Amino acid sequence: MKRLMNTVLTGTFLLMLTQGGISQDQPVCLDQTHAKWMDSKIIGDKFLIQCYIPEEKNVLPDSLPIIFVLDADMSFGLTYDVVRWLRWGQEIPPVAIVGISYGLGLSDWWDKRSRDYTPSKDIPKIWGDWPLAGGAKNFEQFLELELFKFIKDEFNLKGNKKTIIGLSLGGLLCADILLSKPGLFDNYIILGPALVWNDKEIFTKETEYFKINKLLSAHVFTAIGNLDEKDVKEPWAAFVEKLESRHYNGLTLNTWVIENETHLSMLPAGLTRGLKTVLNK
Repeated sequence: MKRLMNTVLTGTFLLMLTQGGISQDQPVCLDQTHAKWMDSKIIGDKFLIQCYIPEEKNVLPDSLPIIFVLDADMSFGLTYDVVRWLRWGQEIPPVAIVGISYGLGLSDWWDKRSRDYTPSKDIPKIWGDWPLAGGAKNFEQFLELELFKFIKDEFNLKGNKKTIIGLSLGGLLCADILLSKPGLFDNYIILGPALVWNDKEIFTKETEYFKINKLLSAHVFTAIGNLDEKDVKEPWAAFVEKLESRHYNGLTLNTWVIENETHLSMLPAGLTRGLKTVLNK
C-alpha cells in the first residue's frame, strides 16, 4: 500500500510539472492593468505609462476620475493596492490610476526624476549635485499637452476630475504646478515635499502668485512624517502657514503630521488618508 501511495504521489507531481504546475515560474501581474510606452517631443525622452482601469458594472473608463502617480517606478503598485482595498471597502469612488514611470533601473530613474520634478538648479546643493535638474516646466507641458491626450486616445481616460500624487521631489513638483498651473489638476496630494529646494524658491513663487491671484481652486492634502529631517519639516510647516494666511478663494487645505514615521515610511498612511480626503469631498 505504501509503495502504491508513493507511486500515485510521484505520478501526480510529474503530471503537475508537465501541465504547468507548481514548479514553473509565473509572472506576477496586477489585475486590470495596462502599460504602454509613449514618446515625449517636449522632453525628448520616452515614458512607460502604467494604467489601472477598474472593470466595474456600469462604470465606463471615460467617466472615471484619474489619479496620476509620480515616481511610478516605485509607487504604482502601492497606489494600486491602496486604491483596491479602499474601493473594496467602498471608502472611495471608482477611480483609474495613471502611473508615470521611466521603465528603467533605479539609478537612471533617480536621475531622471531630478530632471523632471525640479523647477531649477539647486544652487545651495543641500542634497548634493543634480546636473539634470531644472526641467519641471517641460514636464508640466508634457502632462498638459501630451500625456492627457495619450491616455484619452490609448485608454479612453478623459478624467473630468484629476488628482496628482507626489513624494519628496514629486511633492515639490506638485507644489510648483499648484502655483503655476493650478487648474491642471483638481486635487493635489503633496507628501514630504522638498520645499527647501534652491533656497526655498517655492515661497517666492507663492508670493508672486498671490500678487495677482486671490483665487486658487484646488483641494490640497499635504502630510509629512514627524521623524523626517528638519530641512523637510520646517519649510513644510512654513508653507502650510503661508497658504492658510492667504485665505485663497476656492482652496481647501488639509494637513497631517504623521507620528512615528520617516520621510519614506509615511507614504502608505499619507497616500491612504490623502485619497480618502480628496476623493470624498
